Amino acid sequence: MRIGFIGDLHIDYNTHHDFLTALAEACNRLKLDTIVFCGDTLTGAEQALTFYAKLRSRTNTKVLQIPGNHELYCLPEQSKNKLCLDADEYMDLMLNDERTSLFKNPIVHGQWCIIGGPSWYDYSLHRNYRRMDALAKRRFLHRNPEYKYLQDKKESPFINEKITAKSLMLMERQLRTIRERENGKHYKICSVIHMLPLAEMYKSSHVWATTVAFMGSKYYAELYETYGVDLCICAHSHIRRSLTKNGTTYVNVSLGHNFKWKHKTNLYSELLETIYVLEI
Repeated sequence: MRIGFIGDLHIDYNTHHDFLTALAEACNRLKLDTIVFCGDTLTGAEQALTFYAKLRSRTNTKVLQIPGNHELYCLPEQSKNKLCLDADEYMDLMLNDERTSLFKNPIVHGQWCIIGGPSWYDYSLHRNYRRMDALAKRRFLHRNPEYKYLQDKKESPFINEKITAKSLMLMERQLRTIRERENGKHYKICSVIHMLPLAEMYKSSHVWATTVAFMGSKYYAELYETYGVDLCICAHSHIRRSLTKNGTTYVNVSLGHNFKWKHKTNLYSELLETIYVLEI
């Protein structure tokens, strides 16, 4: 079985490309049995699920997904008309989709279990995250205005930690279930999340020292060490990077925005270089 992973397509930003055709051709070229989208395919949960339905009609490759932060955003026009759901509701919409949710449809094949779920940030990737104040948050919002459309409504400083706690709970539940049901068979585990589990997967420059706080949570990596996770697939940072730490290999599969691509006018070639293929 050949499984491909890719994240951060940002189709609503990279508007000059035919993603349906290029993805269908890439799945065929790579002979993928399944492709897993690791979040931020489109802004808005309904928009992302509609795209996956269209892709399923164009390829025999099974299409699975986990949500990123953009799938939990409310679109500006929805916000203006007060039609937004809570972030939790958008998250549940993605997780409970019977056809595409990796959370609902984990892959168990041979020695491998491939699981996935939501992820969020709690500032813990920043060394001094507990000291971060309202000014640091305002600076981030100024640089990332789309963040305002996440429906925490009350702008609570704890909302991000609350979403992260729920995400970590769902991930630990899956990991514990795998280990409890092994019956002497030790599975290799691949965990798919959107956010970063390690600060080392981000930029090291001091210019980005504040924004690393919004990239993920160190507690995913702690879970992986506790439960012996072999492989973590992530995205979010738009930095394709891989490393191994404490027995877990981490691979970032971000496509990112067009202006950062190697093949700026050739989506198909960029997809072939970005998709990470796991053969199990």
